[in-house]
Amino acid sequence: MNLSVFAQEYARAAMRKPGQFLQARPARQCTICGYEGRFLDVGPRPEARCPNCSSKERDRIMGLYLRRNGIEMNGKALLHFSPERPFFRLWKDNPNYVAGDVKLSRVANAVVDITNIQFGDGHFDYLICHHILEHVPADAKGMQECFRVLKPGGTAFFSVPLDQNRAETWEPPPGMPAAEIERICGWDHVRLYGRDFPDKLAAVGFSVDEIRFTPEEGERHRLTEKHGLDLQGLDRIFVCKK
Repeated sequence: MNLSVFAQEYARAAMRKPGQFLQARPARQCTICGYEGRFLDVGPRPEARCPNCSSKERDRIMGLYLRRNGIEMNGKALLHFSPERPFFRLWKDNPNYVAGDVKLSRVANAVVDITNIQFGDGHFDYLICHHILEHVPADAKGMQECFRVLKPGGTAFFSVPLDQNRAETWEPPPGMPAAEIERICGWDHVRLYGRDFPDKLAAVGFSVDEIRFTPEEGERHRLTEKHGLDLQGLDRIFVCKK
């Protein structure tokens, strides 16, 4: 057990939503750290966080896929945008791990612009890009760059906030105030993706599939997430092959 993370997460949960501890909850299992026990509420999302590694729903969906397929990232060339803390802790000692963000931080070891990646063609075995593209004005350029730096046969993982009720991605009209865009799309978001998001990935050359899981896995590992836009049932993660 990671006692320091556990203590921090319980303290935060107790401060933010103390009433959750009066409710009986079933034991969940984290697909990343293996913890079994009570998960913690995050805002309106019940049982969203593993107290032992801080994983969220989409982290555990990704963890489930990696475990299912026997994928080990240690030693692999991996580009990870705005890294999630549970994965950063696992992979930070891998010398081929590039944890990229717009600035250096405790969970970023490189500054990387997704629209102008400083690595050569075919450099990475894997690439992870969760909830990044909704912040990027030139998202098509970002997707093209991700495709370029991935090795032939490599795999990239993408997710964005996705409105399943919308067939096509909504782009704000020129001149719309930023406050109005954020009201529609979310904080610091520049568009609202629809069901055509995987088509956009396919347009730059990727072969695209979606991580799927059973209702039993969803309950066991708490993989569902309630978004402000829609109860979509899960945070869709698309597996993209080059």
